[in-house]
Amino acid sequence: MKPAVAEFQSEHLAELVKITKAAGDSLRAQILHALADDAFGVLELCDLFGMAQPAMSHHLKVLHEAGLVTRRKEGTTVFYQRVVHTAHALVTTIYDELDREPASRDLEKKLTTIHHQRNQRSQDFFANNADALSQQRELICAPEVYHDTVMEIVSYAHPLRRTRALEVGPGNGLLLKSLAHQFTDVIGIDSSTEVLARTAKEVEDASVKLIEQDFLRIPKTKRYDLILAAMVVHHFPSPAKFFKQARALLRKQGLIVLAELCAHEHDWVQAACGDLWQGFTEEQIHAWAHRAGLQIQDQQFLAQRNGFRVQVVSMAIQP
Repeated sequence: MKPAVAEFQSEHLAELVKITKAAGDSLRAQILHALADDAFGVLELCDLFGMAQPAMSHHLKVLHEAGLVTRRKEGTTVFYQRVVHTAHALVTTIYDELDREPASRDLEKKLTTIHHQRNQRSQDFFANNADALSQQRELICAPEVYHDTVMEIVSYAHPLRRTRALEVGPGNGLLLKSLAHQFTDVIGIDSSTEVLARTAKEVEDASVKLIEQDFLRIPKTKRYDLILAAMVVHHFPSPAKFFKQARALLRKQGLIVLAELCAHEHDWVQAACGDLWQGFTEEQIHAWAHRAGLQIQDQQFLAQRNGFRVQVVSMAIQP
């Protein structure tokens, strides 16, 4: 007769068993690895790992119950992302060991395909809805709402050279015009011809240059003192890639400033504004920044307006 196994009396030990069982499965470990820098819907994960939805949902449920992933519904899709643990030594160790392993070529290829599909949806929306998008943005959060907070952070940043500033997705050009008073060269980039044409109508300043270009494809031969992105990152297929590219383009004592929506439940913005993400939590911003080698300098939360709340975050290269 097999001896009876006594149940753990300690909740801590019971938690350790749940965590190690969840992460100890080879497929679930691979899922955790894929979720390090990005959030994926169930169907996207099915495509990544060639698995039927019921089986994938089971594995995600195990990881969620062990506290290793979070889930969030955006529209009709439930997105999963790795939990950001700052104090749980075991989970931190597991993540560190998983992250030492590079993704396989096959997985990288599939990730690229998913990001391309996301990006194409966003580009198609901007190409067909430039006029409507401007009106919808005014309803959600007009640039005037966060302009003063952004410019106050930029104005008092020290030490910060005032040579070259880059704004990603300059919209109506309000921030570009303010930056032109502080920086020698100011560049606004957008990958949408239609949106950039609207910006050009609003900005008439010789020191401001508008370029049609994908931010992720900017050559790393130039460095910028300031990189600004206002209401832009929630359109990126992979927010983590934005942070990594921004870090690569930043000068040593430079500054990155984001104005972004906080996480919200208004799923209508996906159809109305082409948003790929329904805002971001404070934890998500901090995790992406940390993994990109950036350190949060300041984070301010503005008063809620029209059911949306804005966060303004500044970051610098980690010392």
